[in-house]
Amino acid sequence: MSRQTLYRARYLLPITSPLIEDGAVLLESGLIRAVGHYRDLANTHPEADLVDFDESILLPPMVNAHTHLELTAFSDWAAAAGEPDAPHSFVDWILWLVHIRRDVGEEQLKASLEAGLKASLLAGTGAVGDIFTTLNVFEAYLESPLYGQVFAEVLGHDLALIKERLSSIKALTVKSPAKSLNWGLSPHAPYTLSASATDQIFAFAKQLTLRCTIHLAESESESEFLRDGTGAIADKLFSSAKWDPLLSPPTGFSPVRSLCSEGRLKQGDLIVHGVHVDTADIEMLKQSGCSVALCPRSNAALSVGKAPVTEYLHAGIPLALGTDSLASSDSLSIWEEMAFAAEWFAGAAEPRDWLEIATLGGAKALGIEKRVGQLAPGLEASFQVVTLPVLPEVDVLEETLCTAGKDVNVTHLYLAGENVLL
Repeated sequence: MSRQTLYRARYLLPITSPLIEDGAVLLESGLIRAVGHYRDLANTHPEADLVDFDESILLPPMVNAHTHLELTAFSDWAAAAGEPDAPHSFVDWILWLVHIRRDVGEEQLKASLEAGLKASLLAGTGAVGDIFTTLNVFEAYLESPLYGQVFAEVLGHDLALIKERLSSIKALTVKSPAKSLNWGLSPHAPYTLSASATDQIFAFAKQLTLRCTIHLAESESESEFLRDGTGAIADKLFSSAKWDPLLSPPTGFSPVRSLCSEGRLKQGDLIVHGVHVDTADIEMLKQSGCSVALCPRSNAALSVGKAPVTEYLHAGIPLALGTDSLASSDSLSIWEEMAFAAEWFAGAAEPRDWLEIATLGGAKALGIEKRVGQLAPGLEASFQVVTLPVLPEVDVLEETLCTAGKDVNVTHLYLAGENVLL
């Protein structure tokens, strides 16, 4: 018979139920059996072993719903290329990123991905929605304990090349990338795919029942290009990629309407950024059943604007947080992303909302909310233990956690009952 273990902390934050002072979780066989006050659980389960985290906070792992872990070493590559400073224009930034990455070999990309997986765990992240481009380095995921989705990226206009790419992705999907990771598909963005290519990719995803994630409504340049075919995307990006603009005639619509009007999105798909949207766009996203991954630090760095968080919440659209890549963000820490979001979107959401967005919201966005994202009986035994320089009083704990950022020290991260930070 497996042993039961009580994990106690000064504060327990289950996310979907009230904060508990002097709380504990009871684990058995890799599952959460009970959540409550330590004294109550100790009395009802006197034979359980005890692991006491003392003056710490125990809560679910963070979920990084949108990231590009392959690019973890990007700043090193840019420095080596003699181009360390990112352009401030969105399209110029894309061209800079493509230029730098073009000279990076597969071994470097694999090492960068491995470094990103490790950095994620150290930051208390238990699940990711990772955009994966270099299919030949998929072995980097194999031993990772992370939960989530690995979204294989597809872009371009040549239908023959896209068909070939999808065939390669299909061969990979025969086996999961890791024990708790599943494959998904990432059509990159409406401005890097022709309408025919977009239809081909989404049809492929439905055929293989793969979740999709797509960069959408990130910049005004994207909106301008889809509306009337003009602007920096047409003048610079298409010219650089040698794409024929006649293959991507303007839709005359917003990015969201351009994508949703053809019924491409399905329940469970994930929109990334969602900055340039109006009321009609938000309603279309709601009807599609999608979640939205916010990447505020990346949006601020590229000066593309702020997502309408209040409107999303009022519409009931599930929100998650993502760090995007280290080509546009300072770290892979969702703790730091949340602290920035709370300040940047001041007043848009309460601290409790941001904590839920950073954990359960991300789990829902990746379709793993029945496994992780909250502390509740029946879920897998996954949680993080953190400390702060000064432990606050209970009435300000959530606000303090929400804004602590770099002051959060992750001491333990348990995934499926195992401390992966040993």
